[in-house]
Amino acid sequence: MRSEHNIQIVREWLVGWRPEIELLGAEHLDAAREQGRGAVLWIAHFAFNALAAKMVFAKAGFDVFHVSRPEHGFSKSRFGIRFLNPIRTGVELRHAAGRIVIDRANPAASMNEARRLLRQGKFASITAGAWEGELLVRARIGQSAIEFAGGAPRLARIAGAPLLPVFVVRDDSTGKIRVTVENPIDLDRSQDKAELIQSAAQDFADRHLAYLKASPHQWRDWGKLKAHQGTLIETEAGCLSSAF
Repeated sequence: MRSEHNIQIVREWLVGWRPEIELLGAEHLDAAREQGRGAVLWIAHFAFNALAAKMVFAKAGFDVFHVSRPEHGFSKSRFGIRFLNPIRTGVELRHAAGRIVIDRANPAASMNEARRLLRQGKFASITAGAWEGELLVRARIGQSAIEFAGGAPRLARIAGAPLLPVFVVRDDSTGKIRVTVENPIDLDRSQDKAELIQSAAQDFADRHLAYLKASPHQWRDWGKLKAHQGTLIETEAGCLSSAF
């Protein structure tokens, strides 16, 4: 699946890639825009999310700025970062409204930029994972657990914006890609920060189950599942350590 996704990126770069993509749940994006605070899009780590989601959001008229690491792309090597990754980021920027690059030396800058855009009614997307962050939250999926960085719910909390889960899966029988924006995750702002992030992460994890049952081969984080040992919040030096 990963190699196929990379081929799609290269194809879009060279000659264009025009898959059939369906957007479900656009009403949640419309509602967020009407409220004037935009939304944080928490995008589940499925095989075809990176390009298809940006394409369909742009086509539907939503300005989505993607938050990503400096090494985002095909490779983490110095050669890859310099010569290969710009191919992917360039292709993505044909469809995304912009890219917010995480500055590890000044993490508050990137998050402040995201907050500024949200307050203009724009959207900030963050791919779910445990790559960056001060808080890593362990949420239960079935009998196992997965770790998520807490940046997406933290950003939504501080910006007063809704947090919308996004799932991208392909129908293997038709080839159609469905981008589903689900209803907002409840952010109980009476909770303290750690409790709110933990609750949001568990809600997000629970929503994975239907998609994992339908398209298990498209989820990219099976190898990151851990034995479930209860709630765990770990502090880690990372890009969001001083953002909020």
